[in-house]
Amino acid sequence: MAVHVGDITQTQHDEEWKIADTAFKTIDNHVPYILCSGNHDMGYSLKHRETSHSRTSRFGSYFPPSRFTNNPLYDPHFGKKKSLHFYEEGEIENYYLFLKAGGMKFLILTLEFKPRDQTLAWANKVVAAHPDCRTIVVTHSYLTSKKGQLAGADHYGVKGNSGKSIWEKFVRQHKNIFLILSGHAMENLLTSQGKHGNTVHQVQADYWYWDIPKIKAGSGFLRIMTFHPDKNSIEVQTYSPVLDEFLVRPKSNFSLDYAMSGKGEQPSDASGRGGD
Repeated sequence: MAVHVGDITQTQHDEEWKIADTAFKTIDNHVPYILCSGNHDMGYSLKHRETSHSRTSRFGSYFPPSRFTNNPLYDPHFGKKKSLHFYEEGEIENYYLFLKAGGMKFLILTLEFKPRDQTLAWANKVVAAHPDCRTIVVTHSYLTSKKGQLAGADHYGVKGNSGKSIWEKFVRQHKNIFLILSGHAMENLLTSQGKHGNTVHQVQADYWYWDIPKIKAGSGFLRIMTFHPDKNSIEVQTYSPVLDEFLVRPKSNFSLDYAMSGKGEQPSDASGRGGD
């Protein structure tokens, strides 16, 4: 499963969406993926040269739900027809899917940039309805560039919830949420305890600019997260297929503790029945 953490475009013009469309077509029939919207994917103001003045976007025009629901690649991976579920018909900003792997069942849910209260209310219902699913949440802006810090108030025009509010209103409420993936700023990591005592790893990676002089934007760095159930750990690596190079510094190469072998934390029902 490939995950994109937002900012698919820079100024959300058609020319940029066409480039993204062409790029994703190279994996459309080979690798299943899930997307989320970033601030650069909506409401660009030419006058102010700023993003997110509104939620107007061409996201759904180039990546409509039918791109996924009509793709047979998703059926064997996610267990049934129409296995992708969208918050609003015809929109791509908020949806979820199921993934079965390694004898485990996952729910992966993606949220719009600065999700609105009604969006979080929907997300709460979805996660609560599938307590047997190990849940991963994807959203663009969640952490800051400061170590272990949740995002707070910002200058963007659209109204919605910050990382702090997403944590309080949604993430910490559910014992089966164990991983948050986000972008917006470089690398960051925060591990917290939900209100049920569950561990939640919050992982940020966005390589559009660099803090290493020799590495430039466009190097194609991405995160590889390998789940090792026998070790109860998730190995995180950062790799560039362009440079054929791994980043080995601690904040780019690390592991996360996560119980998968039957010992420690588990969803309330690990039978794998939910969503079928």
